[in-house]
Parts: sequence; C-alpha cells; structure tokens
Amino acid sequence: MLFSLLKGDWKNWEEYYPTMLYISLSTFLYEFISHSHYHLWELEEDSIFNLMNVHFIHNLIINPLIAFVFLSNYPSRIKKQITYTLKWILSFMLLEWIGEWFGILSYHNGWHLGWSFLFVIIMFPMVRLHHVHTLWALILSVFFAVFYLTIFDYI
Repeated sequence: MLFSLLKGDWKNWEEYYPTMLYISLSTFLYEFISHSHYHLWELEEDSIFNLMNVHFIHNLIINPLIAFVFLSNYPSRIKKQITYTLKWILSFMLLEWIGEWFGILSYHNGWHLGWSFLFVIIMFPMVRLHHVHTLWALILSVFFAVFYLTIFDYI
C-alpha cells in the first residue's frame, strides 16, 4: 500500500480502475474454481490473518494496487517497456521465491516456481493489454484460462 502511495498516479487512478478490477476478478475466479477442486498454490494463514482475510487482502488490495503501480509508471518507448516489464517479472518471482522459502506461500498439485514464472510472464503483458485493448485481453484470458484448466486437469 505504501509503495502505491509513493509510486502510483493517484491523480488519474480512474484510468487504471478497470484493469484493477480485471486483475481482482481474475484472482477471485481462480479462487472460486479451485476451491471446489484443488488449489495449485496457496497463501498461508497466520496467527493474525485467517485464510479468508489473506485472500481478501490479496485479491482486493494487493493485486489491484500492483496493477495500478505497474500501469502508472509504464514507459512509452518499446525498449524501456521491455526492460520495465522484465523488472516487474523478476521482482515478482523473487518475492514469490521468498514467500515460498518462508512458508507464506505453498505449491500443490503439480504447481511449482516454473509454472509461476510462466504465469507471471503472461500476467504483466495481459495487464497492459487489458489497459490498452480490453476486448483482446478478455478474449486471450479465456484462452489462457482454458489452457491452465486443461493442463491441471480441471476440465
């Protein structure tokens, strides 16, 4: 939250709001689908936050603010866009690795850091695509969702 206060374009937050909702809804959709079958990854509860609160904070606060900060600072030149996106991907992967190391995050049912890497290299471009071409992002999201549902035997 502090990071978003420092780095977010709060004067124009409405411009990013639809994509903030997109990432939040996508995460809730994963939670809904996986709840009845099985999770691929899980944020672990602790003595302060129960599992419902952990998911609530992740889905409604952290993910939308990540999309907001990512889009708020997105560069205009293609070379800088690639470097910028790679920095976000590597930062996300480092945080996930640390989360797994400290037991904040656990993997299940065949999911591992490699699958997370594939997901994240798709996720950040999809966030940007949703911001600039919403319909294309929604169409591609269905394709990627079916891909993951098939690979992990949901369908």
